[in-house]
Order: sequence, then structure tokens, then C-alpha cells
Amino acid sequence: MTENKDSKPEPIDLMKLKPALRQIGITPCPICKNKVAVFLTKTNRPFVNCSFCSARIFYNGRESMRLLKKTMTPIED
Repeated sequence: MTENKDSKPEPIDLMKLKPALRQIGITPCPICKNKVAVFLTKTNRPFVNCSFCSARIFYNGRESMRLLKKTMTPIED
């Protein structure tokens, strides 16, 4: 029951937290024009989730992804 005061406590392995979805850039919302983040889904499809107008927009086609790239400013990880 006695503790040795000279021994150092063992370091605790801290979990490294990371976001669930990867953010790839910022773009204006197509509806309300506020700046919102562009995320990638688990299947690597970009989408916007606007908290101002409650719009959730998925970019599935090649043309919609091309238009998104024109308006999006990329973010470094």
C-alpha cells in the first residue's frame, strides 16, 4: 500500500483526436452566400453543410465538382 516516491509515474498514452470528416476548403454557400466549409464524405464526395440557411449540398457529378473547384479556396492540412 505504500508508494515509492522516487519512482516516476508511467506516462499515459494519450489518444490523438482527429475530426470525423476531412475539410478540403471553403466556398460560399450556393443559397445564402455565406462562407462555409467543404468536407469529404467517407466515399470521398464533397459536400457543404451550411449552418446559416440549414442547406446540405452534395456534389456528385463531374460538372458539379468542376464548378465547386472554381469557387473553392483549398485548405492545407
